[in-house]
Amino acid sequence: MFGGTIGTGEILIVLVVALVVFGPKRLPGLGRDLGRGMRDFKRAVSGEDADERQAEDTAHKTAAIQPAATVVDATPGAPASVPADDAS
Repeated sequence: MFGGTIGTGEILIVLVVALVVFGPKRLPGLGRDLGRGMRDFKRAVSGEDADERQAEDTAHKTAAIQPAATVVDATPGAPASVPADDAS
């Protein structure tokens, strides 16, 4: 009936309708949730071990939480900074 393929025009229409219905702020979150759901479904079908999934999720969370490195002046002979309370 439709040739068995979805063309560029049809994809653009679907994306515009989704943008109008959900709005630009919610659309990225919906896409993320859809991807997460597809990934979980794929894992459930393939029978991937739950321990591997938990280790992967933990690795992603710790990578997102780690603080940025601080730069320290390691010049020899540089005076050490003194807190304002102790500078008497």
